[in-house]
Amino acid sequence: MKREAQPGGPRVTLWILRITLLLHAVLVIAQPILAGYFLSGEADAIDIHGPIGSTLFMFAALQFVAAVLYWRPGRGRLWPALVTIGLFLAEITQMVFGYLQNFAVHVPLGTAIVVTVVLMTVWSFRQEVVR
Repeated sequence: MKREAQPGGPRVTLWILRITLLLHAVLVIAQPILAGYFLSGEADAIDIHGPIGSTLFMFAALQFVAAVLYWRPGRGRLWPALVTIGLFLAEITQMVFGYLQNFAVHVPLGTAIVVTVVLMTVWSFRQEVVR
């Protein structure tokens, strides 16, 4: 006998995770673009890059809540919540090294953050919504 999905289960929690990931992805993708503008001589770009970078860890915290909701009540997978913990820590580290202007750590760590968030976002939109 096939068990029917509960209404509001994975469908709602997956969409919450998708939206959170999408917002997070937009912000992390903006960061290297803004850094590129700054390096090209557009000094004002750093005035946007800094505040976005200083708030990214808060989006990771919201993403963690969404990932836990997807996992527990939503009966989804646990790994998005675990990866998000790593992102949270990486984004705090990223912010510190950015303000210290240690680009040897800041640039590769930023690249890893962008790739991770984008891959998670793509993964979330490839998941089937349980009806």
